[in-house]
Amino acid sequence: MAWRASVLRFRRAMRYVAVTGLSALLALPAVYVVVLVLVLSLVGPGLLLLPRAVRVVRRGADAHHRRAAAWLGTDGTDGPAATGTVPAGVRAVLRDRATYAAVAWLVLHAVTGVVAGALALGLCVGAVSWATTPLWWWVMPGGAAFAVWRIDSWGAAVAAVAGGAAYAALAVFAVPLLAGAHARMTRAVLRPRPGKAALARRVEELAASRAEALDAHAAELRRIERDLHDGAQAGLVAVSLRLGLMRQAMRNRPEELPEVLPEMIERTQELAEQALAQLRRSVRAVYPPVLGDQGLAGAARSLVAACPVPAELDTGQDDDAGPRAPAAVEAAAYFVLSEALTNVARHSGATCVRVRLRTTGASVVVSVRDDGRGGAVEGAGTGLPGIRRRVAAFDGTTELSSPPGGPTELRVELPCGS
Repeated sequence: MAWRASVLRFRRAMRYVAVTGLSALLALPAVYVVVLVLVLSLVGPGLLLLPRAVRVVRRGADAHHRRAAAWLGTDGTDGPAATGTVPAGVRAVLRDRATYAAVAWLVLHAVTGVVAGALALGLCVGAVSWATTPLWWWVMPGGAAFAVWRIDSWGAAVAAVAGGAAYAALAVFAVPLLAGAHARMTRAVLRPRPGKAALARRVEELAASRAEALDAHAAELRRIERDLHDGAQAGLVAVSLRLGLMRQAMRNRPEELPEVLPEMIERTQELAEQALAQLRRSVRAVYPPVLGDQGLAGAARSLVAACPVPAELDTGQDDDAGPRAPAAVEAAAYFVLSEALTNVARHSGATCVRVRLRTTGASVVVSVRDDGRGGAVEGAGTGLPGIRRRVAAFDGTTELSSPPGGPTELRVELPCGS
Protein backbone atom coordinates (compact mmCIF):
# COMPACT_ATOMS: atom_id res chain seq x y z
CA MET A 1 0.00 0.00 0.00
CA ALA A 2 1.08 3.58 -0.65
CA TRP A 3 0.83 4.68 2.98
CA ARG A 4 2.93 1.75 4.13
CA ALA A 5 5.61 2.51 1.55
CA SER A 6 5.58 6.15 2.69
CA VAL A 7 6.04 5.12 6.32
CA LEU A 8 8.91 2.80 5.46
CA ARG A 9 10.56 5.53 3.41
CA PHE A 10 10.07 7.95 6.32
CA ARG A 11 11.73 5.53 8.74
CA ARG A 12 14.66 5.09 6.38
CA ALA A 13 14.92 8.85 5.91
CA MET A 14 14.84 9.41 9.68
CA ARG A 15 17.77 7.05 10.13
CA TYR A 16 19.67 8.86 7.41
CA VAL A 17 18.90 12.32 8.82
CA ALA A 18 19.63 11.23 12.40
CA VAL A 19 23.09 9.96 11.48
CA THR A 20 23.62 13.05 9.34
CA GLY A 21 22.67 15.40 12.16
CA LEU A 22 24.86 13.68 14.73
CA SER A 23 27.85 13.57 12.40
CA ALA A 24 27.27 17.22 11.52
CA LEU A 25 27.61 18.09 15.20
CA LEU A 26 31.00 16.37 15.13
CA ALA A 27 31.84 18.12 11.86
CA LEU A 28 31.61 21.55 13.51
CA PRO A 29 34.72 21.05 15.70
CA ALA A 30 36.32 19.12 12.83
CA VAL A 31 36.05 22.23 10.65
CA TYR A 32 37.81 24.21 13.37
CA VAL A 33 40.58 21.58 13.58
CA VAL A 34 41.08 21.57 9.80
CA VAL A 35 41.26 25.35 9.69
CA LEU A 36 43.74 25.30 12.58
CA VAL A 37 45.93 22.75 10.80
CA LEU A 38 45.85 24.82 7.61
CA VAL A 39 46.86 27.94 9.53
CA LEU A 40 49.65 26.09 11.32
CA SER A 41 50.82 24.73 7.97
CA LEU A 42 51.66 28.27 6.93
CA VAL A 43 54.24 28.50 9.70
CA GLY A 44 55.49 24.90 9.60
CA PRO A 45 54.15 22.69 12.41
CA GLY A 46 50.86 21.95 10.66
CA LEU A 47 52.65 20.37 7.70
CA LEU A 48 53.18 17.18 9.70
CA LEU A 49 49.49 16.98 10.62
CA LEU A 50 48.00 17.95 7.26
CA PRO A 51 48.15 14.52 5.52
CA ARG A 52 46.67 12.80 8.59
CA ALA A 53 43.90 15.37 8.94
CA VAL A 54 43.05 15.05 5.24
CA ARG A 55 43.01 11.26 5.56
CA VAL A 56 40.47 11.42 8.40
CA VAL A 57 38.29 13.92 6.53
CA ARG A 58 38.34 11.86 3.34
CA ARG A 59 37.41 8.68 5.18
CA GLY A 60 34.44 10.41 6.74
CA ALA A 61 33.47 11.96 3.43
CA ASP A 62 33.68 8.62 1.68
CA ALA A 63 31.49 6.95 4.32
CA HIS A 64 28.83 9.64 3.89
CA HIS A 65 29.17 9.45 0.12
CA ARG A 66 28.34 5.75 0.22
CA ARG A 67 25.34 6.47 2.47
CA ALA A 68 24.17 9.18 0.09
CA ALA A 69 24.56 6.89 -2.91
CA ALA A 70 22.61 4.16 -1.12
CA TRP A 71 19.78 6.62 -0.41
CA LEU A 72 19.71 7.80 -4.01
CA GLY A 73 20.06 4.28 -5.38
CA THR A 74 23.25 5.03 -7.32
CA ASP A 75 26.76 3.65 -7.42
CA GLY A 76 28.74 4.71 -4.36
CA THR A 77 32.14 3.42 -5.45
CA ASP A 78 33.17 6.64 -7.18
CA GLY A 79 33.61 8.70 -4.02
CA PRO A 80 36.83 10.05 -2.51
CA ALA A 81 38.18 6.52 -2.00
CA ALA A 82 37.83 5.88 -5.72
CA THR A 83 40.48 8.48 -6.49
CA GLY A 84 43.09 6.35 -4.79
CA THR A 85 44.89 6.49 -1.48
CA VAL A 86 45.66 9.77 0.23
CA PRO A 87 49.08 11.05 -0.86
CA ALA A 88 51.69 11.01 1.88
CA GLY A 89 53.43 14.23 0.89
CA VAL A 90 52.07 17.66 1.73
CA ARG A 91 52.57 18.96 -1.78
CA ALA A 92 50.72 16.01 -3.29
CA VAL A 93 47.89 16.46 -0.78
CA LEU A 94 47.50 20.10 -1.76
CA ARG A 95 47.47 19.19 -5.47
CA ASP A 96 44.84 16.48 -5.07
CA ARG A 97 41.37 17.68 -6.06
CA ALA A 98 39.79 15.15 -3.69
CA THR A 99 41.33 17.04 -0.77
CA TYR A 100 39.46 20.24 -1.58
CA ALA A 101 36.26 18.34 -2.35
CA ALA A 102 36.38 16.60 1.04
CA VAL A 103 37.09 19.83 2.94
CA ALA A 104 34.32 21.67 1.06
CA TRP A 105 31.92 18.85 1.87
CA LEU A 106 32.92 18.97 5.54
CA VAL A 107 32.02 22.67 5.77
CA LEU A 108 28.72 22.23 3.91
CA HIS A 109 27.89 19.11 5.90
CA ALA A 110 28.46 20.91 9.19
CA VAL A 111 25.82 23.47 8.17
CA THR A 112 23.29 21.48 6.15
CA GLY A 113 23.49 18.42 8.37
CA VAL A 114 22.65 20.40 11.49
CA VAL A 115 19.80 22.19 9.69
CA ALA A 116 18.36 18.93 8.30
CA GLY A 117 18.64 17.21 11.65
CA ALA A 118 17.06 20.12 13.51
CA LEU A 119 14.14 20.39 11.07
CA ALA A 120 13.45 16.65 11.19
CA LEU A 121 13.67 16.63 14.97
CA GLY A 122 11.38 19.65 15.19
CA LEU A 123 8.75 18.03 12.98
CA CYS A 124 8.82 14.80 14.97
CA VAL A 125 8.71 16.57 18.35
CA GLY A 126 5.87 18.79 17.11
CA ALA A 127 3.87 15.80 15.91
CA VAL A 128 4.31 13.94 19.20
CA SER A 129 3.65 16.95 21.46
CA TRP A 130 0.52 18.05 19.58
CA ALA A 131 -0.85 14.51 19.29
CA THR A 132 -0.39 13.84 23.02
CA THR A 133 -1.81 17.18 24.23
CA PRO A 134 -4.93 15.61 25.82
CA LEU A 135 -2.64 13.56 28.07
CA TRP A 136 -0.79 16.41 29.71
CA TRP A 137 -2.27 19.87 29.01
CA TRP A 138 -4.38 19.84 32.18
CA VAL A 139 -1.34 19.51 34.49
CA MET A 140 0.24 22.69 33.09
CA PRO A 141 -0.54 25.91 34.98
CA GLY A 142 -2.80 27.95 32.72
CA GLY A 143 -2.91 25.15 30.10
CA ALA A 144 -0.53 24.46 27.22
CA ALA A 145 0.67 27.00 24.69
CA PHE A 146 1.84 26.37 21.14
CA ALA A 147 3.06 29.63 19.62
CA VAL A 148 -0.08 31.79 19.44
CA TRP A 149 -2.47 28.98 20.30
CA ARG A 150 -3.25 28.30 23.95
CA ILE A 151 -4.79 24.98 24.97
CA ASP A 152 -7.00 25.67 27.99
CA SER A 153 -9.96 23.33 27.38
CA TRP A 154 -10.63 19.75 26.47
CA GLY A 155 -12.08 20.80 23.16
CA ALA A 156 -8.92 22.65 22.23
CA ALA A 157 -6.82 19.70 23.42
CA VAL A 158 -8.73 17.27 21.23
CA ALA A 159 -8.42 19.69 18.31
CA ALA A 160 -4.65 19.72 18.89
CA VAL A 161 -4.58 16.04 17.96
CA ALA A 162 -5.52 17.08 14.43
CA GLY A 163 -2.55 19.45 14.49
CA GLY A 164 -0.35 16.51 15.53
CA ALA A 165 -1.66 14.51 12.59
CA ALA A 166 -0.83 17.41 10.29
CA TYR A 167 2.67 17.59 11.76
CA ALA A 168 3.08 13.83 11.25
CA ALA A 169 1.92 14.05 7.64
CA LEU A 170 4.31 16.94 7.06
CA ALA A 171 7.15 14.95 8.62
CA VAL A 172 6.43 11.90 6.47
CA PHE A 173 6.56 14.16 3.41
CA ALA A 174 9.40 16.52 4.38
CA VAL A 175 11.98 14.27 6.08
CA PRO A 176 12.64 12.21 2.91
CA LEU A 177 13.04 15.49 1.03
CA LEU A 178 15.61 16.64 3.59
CA ALA A 179 17.47 13.33 3.29
CA GLY A 180 17.40 13.50 -0.49
CA ALA A 181 18.60 17.12 -0.56
CA HIS A 182 21.54 16.34 1.71
CA ALA A 183 22.37 13.18 -0.27
CA ARG A 184 22.35 15.08 -3.56
CA MET A 185 24.56 17.78 -2.06
CA THR A 186 27.01 15.11 -0.88
CA ARG A 187 27.06 13.44 -4.29
CA ALA A 188 27.49 16.73 -6.13
CA VAL A 189 30.46 17.79 -4.00
CA LEU A 190 32.26 14.47 -3.60
CA ARG A 191 31.67 12.81 -6.94
CA PRO A 192 34.86 13.05 -9.05
CA ARG A 193 34.95 14.41 -12.55
CA PRO A 194 33.43 12.05 -15.14
CA GLY A 195 35.79 9.24 -15.91
CA LYS A 196 38.24 9.96 -13.11
CA ALA A 197 36.79 7.40 -10.72
CA ALA A 198 36.66 4.75 -13.43
CA LEU A 199 40.23 5.59 -14.41
CA ALA A 200 41.38 5.34 -10.80
CA ARG A 201 39.67 1.98 -10.35
CA ARG A 202 41.18 0.81 -13.63
CA VAL A 203 44.65 1.80 -12.44
CA GLU A 204 44.12 -0.08 -9.20
CA GLU A 205 42.90 -3.17 -11.08
CA LEU A 206 45.91 -3.07 -13.40
CA ALA A 207 48.26 -2.59 -10.45
CA ALA A 208 46.71 -5.58 -8.69
CA SER A 209 46.85 -7.75 -11.82
CA ARG A 210 50.46 -6.67 -12.40
CA ALA A 211 51.39 -7.67 -8.86
CA GLU A 212 49.66 -11.03 -9.33
CA ALA A 213 51.43 -11.51 -12.65
CA LEU A 214 54.80 -10.80 -11.03
CA ASP A 215 54.02 -13.26 -8.24
CA ALA A 216 52.95 -15.87 -10.78
CA HIS A 217 56.10 -15.23 -12.82
CA ALA A 218 58.27 -15.61 -9.73
CA ALA A 219 56.47 -18.84 -8.80
CA GLU A 220 56.94 -20.14 -12.34
CA LEU A 221 60.66 -19.36 -12.21
CA ARG A 222 60.93 -21.20 -8.88
CA ARG A 223 59.08 -24.17 -10.36
CA ILE A 224 61.37 -24.26 -13.39
CA GLU A 225 64.44 -24.01 -11.15
CA ARG A 226 63.10 -26.82 -8.97
CA ASP A 227 62.31 -29.02 -11.98
CA LEU A 228 65.74 -28.44 -13.47
CA HIS A 229 67.46 -29.03 -10.13
CA ASP A 230 65.54 -32.16 -9.21
CA GLY A 231 65.17 -33.57 -12.71
CA ALA A 232 67.52 -32.60 -15.51
CA GLN A 233 70.39 -31.59 -13.24
CA ALA A 234 70.20 -34.82 -11.26
CA GLY A 235 70.19 -36.80 -14.49
CA LEU A 236 73.18 -34.92 -15.86
CA VAL A 237 75.05 -35.47 -12.60
CA ALA A 238 74.37 -39.19 -12.93
CA VAL A 239 75.68 -39.11 -16.51
CA SER A 240 78.78 -37.29 -15.33
CA LEU A 241 79.37 -39.88 -12.61
CA ARG A 242 78.99 -42.73 -15.09
CA LEU A 243 81.47 -41.08 -17.45
CA GLY A 244 83.85 -40.67 -14.53
CA LEU A 245 83.54 -44.37 -13.72
CA MET A 246 84.22 -45.20 -17.34
CA ARG A 247 87.35 -43.05 -17.39
CA GLN A 248 88.53 -44.60 -14.13
CA ALA A 249 88.00 -48.08 -15.54
CA MET A 250 89.99 -47.17 -18.64
CA ARG A 251 92.92 -46.13 -16.46
CA ASN A 252 92.87 -48.80 -13.78
CA ARG A 253 91.34 -51.85 -15.49
CA PRO A 254 91.84 -51.59 -19.23
CA GLU A 255 91.78 -55.37 -19.58
CA GLU A 256 88.14 -55.44 -18.37
CA LEU A 257 86.87 -52.80 -20.79
CA PRO A 258 85.62 -55.20 -23.46
CA GLU A 259 83.32 -56.77 -20.86
CA VAL A 260 82.02 -53.77 -18.90
CA LEU A 261 82.23 -50.94 -21.43
CA PRO A 262 79.12 -51.81 -23.50
CA GLU A 263 76.95 -52.05 -20.39
CA MET A 264 78.33 -48.79 -18.98
CA ILE A 265 77.79 -46.99 -22.28
CA GLU A 266 74.21 -48.30 -22.51
CA ARG A 267 73.44 -47.24 -18.96
CA THR A 268 74.99 -43.81 -19.52
CA GLN A 269 72.92 -43.36 -22.66
CA GLU A 270 69.75 -44.24 -20.73
CA LEU A 271 70.57 -41.67 -18.07
CA ALA A 272 71.28 -39.03 -20.72
CA GLU A 273 67.96 -39.76 -22.45
CA GLN A 274 66.10 -39.52 -19.14
CA ALA A 275 67.75 -36.17 -18.38
CA LEU A 276 66.87 -34.95 -21.88
CA ALA A 277 63.24 -36.04 -21.44
CA GLN A 278 63.04 -34.24 -18.11
CA LEU A 279 64.51 -31.13 -19.70
CA ARG A 280 61.93 -31.29 -22.48
CA ARG A 281 59.11 -31.57 -19.94
CA SER A 282 60.38 -28.50 -18.13
CA VAL A 283 60.64 -26.51 -21.35
CA ARG A 284 57.22 -27.72 -22.50
CA ALA A 285 55.67 -26.20 -19.36
CA VAL A 286 57.09 -22.80 -20.35
CA TYR A 287 55.94 -22.81 -23.97
CA PRO A 288 54.38 -25.98 -25.39
CA PRO A 289 56.13 -26.94 -28.65
CA VAL A 290 52.79 -27.95 -30.14
CA LEU A 291 51.85 -24.27 -30.26
CA GLY A 292 54.79 -23.46 -32.48
CA ASP A 293 54.24 -26.51 -34.67
CA GLN A 294 50.45 -26.54 -35.05
CA GLY A 295 49.21 -23.21 -33.70
CA LEU A 296 46.57 -22.68 -31.05
CA ALA A 297 43.86 -24.58 -32.94
CA GLY A 298 46.08 -27.63 -33.36
CA ALA A 299 47.19 -27.47 -29.74
CA ALA A 300 43.54 -27.25 -28.67
CA ARG A 301 42.77 -30.35 -30.75
CA SER A 302 45.49 -32.28 -28.94
CA LEU A 303 44.13 -31.22 -25.56
CA VAL A 304 40.57 -32.13 -26.52
CA ALA A 305 41.70 -35.49 -27.88
CA ALA A 306 43.55 -36.26 -24.64
CA CYS A 307 40.63 -35.25 -22.40
CA PRO A 308 39.18 -38.25 -20.48
CA VAL A 309 35.68 -36.81 -20.93
CA PRO A 310 34.22 -37.01 -24.47
CA ALA A 311 34.82 -33.56 -25.93
CA GLU A 312 34.28 -31.69 -29.16
CA LEU A 313 36.04 -28.60 -30.44
CA ASP A 314 34.59 -25.74 -32.45
CA THR A 315 37.22 -23.39 -33.85
CA GLY A 316 34.89 -21.58 -36.23
CA GLN A 317 37.15 -22.29 -39.21
CA ASP A 318 38.02 -25.29 -41.36
CA ASP A 319 41.76 -24.83 -41.23
CA ASP A 320 44.43 -22.97 -39.34
CA ALA A 321 44.76 -20.17 -41.88
CA GLY A 322 43.14 -17.67 -39.55
CA PRO A 323 45.02 -14.89 -37.79
CA ARG A 324 47.60 -15.91 -35.19
CA ALA A 325 47.58 -14.31 -31.78
CA PRO A 326 50.82 -13.26 -30.08
CA ALA A 327 52.80 -16.19 -28.71
CA ALA A 328 52.26 -15.18 -25.08
CA VAL A 329 48.50 -14.93 -25.60
CA GLU A 330 48.36 -18.32 -27.32
CA ALA A 331 50.35 -19.87 -24.48
CA ALA A 332 47.99 -18.36 -21.90
CA ALA A 333 44.95 -19.63 -23.83
CA TYR A 334 46.54 -23.08 -24.09
CA PHE A 335 47.18 -23.33 -20.35
CA VAL A 336 43.70 -21.98 -19.55
CA LEU A 337 42.12 -24.63 -21.77
CA SER A 338 44.34 -27.33 -20.30
CA GLU A 339 43.41 -26.38 -16.73
CA ALA A 340 39.72 -26.08 -17.61
CA LEU A 341 39.61 -29.55 -19.17
CA THR A 342 41.46 -30.94 -16.16
CA ASN A 343 38.82 -29.40 -13.89
CA VAL A 344 36.05 -30.96 -15.96
CA ALA A 345 37.64 -34.39 -15.73
CA ARG A 346 38.34 -34.17 -11.99
CA HIS A 347 35.40 -32.31 -10.51
CA SER A 348 32.40 -32.00 -12.82
CA GLY A 349 31.15 -35.55 -13.29
CA ALA A 350 30.29 -34.53 -16.86
CA THR A 351 29.58 -36.92 -19.70
CA CYS A 352 30.49 -34.48 -22.46
CA VAL A 353 32.23 -31.15 -22.85
CA ARG A 354 32.15 -28.63 -25.67
CA VAL A 355 35.09 -26.33 -26.35
CA ARG A 356 34.65 -23.22 -28.43
CA LEU A 357 37.73 -21.34 -29.65
CA ARG A 358 37.68 -18.06 -31.54
CA THR A 359 40.78 -16.16 -32.63
CA THR A 360 40.52 -12.72 -34.19
CA GLY A 361 42.92 -9.88 -34.59
CA ALA A 362 41.58 -8.33 -31.41
CA SER A 363 41.24 -11.21 -28.96
CA VAL A 364 41.24 -14.92 -28.26
CA VAL A 365 38.05 -16.32 -26.74
CA VAL A 366 38.02 -19.73 -25.06
CA SER A 367 34.74 -21.23 -23.88
CA VAL A 368 34.45 -24.58 -22.07
CA ARG A 369 30.94 -25.89 -21.36
CA ASP A 370 30.13 -29.21 -19.70
CA ASP A 371 26.96 -31.01 -18.61
CA GLY A 372 28.24 -31.87 -15.14
CA ARG A 373 26.80 -31.32 -11.68
CA GLY A 374 27.60 -27.59 -11.59
CA GLY A 375 28.09 -25.61 -8.40
CA ALA A 376 31.73 -24.86 -9.19
CA VAL A 377 33.39 -22.40 -6.81
CA GLU A 378 36.81 -20.82 -6.89
CA GLY A 379 39.28 -22.53 -4.63
CA ALA A 380 38.83 -26.05 -3.28
CA GLY A 381 41.54 -27.26 -5.67
CA THR A 382 39.63 -26.29 -8.82
CA GLY A 383 42.41 -24.19 -10.34
CA LEU A 384 39.96 -21.38 -11.11
CA PRO A 385 41.92 -18.74 -9.13
CA GLY A 386 45.01 -19.59 -11.16
CA ILE A 387 43.05 -19.22 -14.40
CA ARG A 388 41.70 -15.87 -13.27
CA ARG A 389 45.18 -14.62 -12.31
CA ARG A 390 46.69 -15.78 -15.59
CA VAL A 391 43.96 -14.04 -17.60
CA ALA A 392 44.12 -10.86 -15.49
CA ALA A 393 47.83 -10.57 -16.27
CA PHE A 394 46.83 -9.99 -19.91
CA ASP A 395 44.04 -7.57 -18.95
CA GLY A 396 41.54 -10.21 -19.99
CA THR A 397 38.18 -11.23 -18.55
CA THR A 398 37.04 -14.46 -16.91
CA GLU A 399 33.36 -15.39 -16.63
CA LEU A 400 32.09 -18.46 -14.79
CA SER A 401 28.50 -19.71 -14.84
CA SER A 402 27.91 -22.83 -12.77
CA PRO A 403 24.45 -23.12 -11.20
CA PRO A 404 23.80 -26.19 -9.03
CA GLY A 405 22.83 -29.03 -11.30
CA GLY A 406 24.77 -27.56 -14.22
CA PRO A 407 25.65 -26.84 -16.86
CA THR A 408 28.98 -25.15 -16.16
CA GLU A 409 30.51 -22.73 -18.62
CA LEU A 410 33.86 -20.99 -18.33
CA ARG A 411 34.46 -18.16 -20.78
CA VAL A 412 37.82 -16.43 -21.08
CA GLU A 413 38.72 -13.55 -23.36
CA LEU A 414 42.35 -12.56 -23.87
CA PRO A 415 43.02 -9.32 -25.77
CA CYS A 416 45.71 -9.52 -28.43
CA GLY A 417 46.53 -5.82 -28.57
CA SER A 418 48.98 -4.02 -26.31
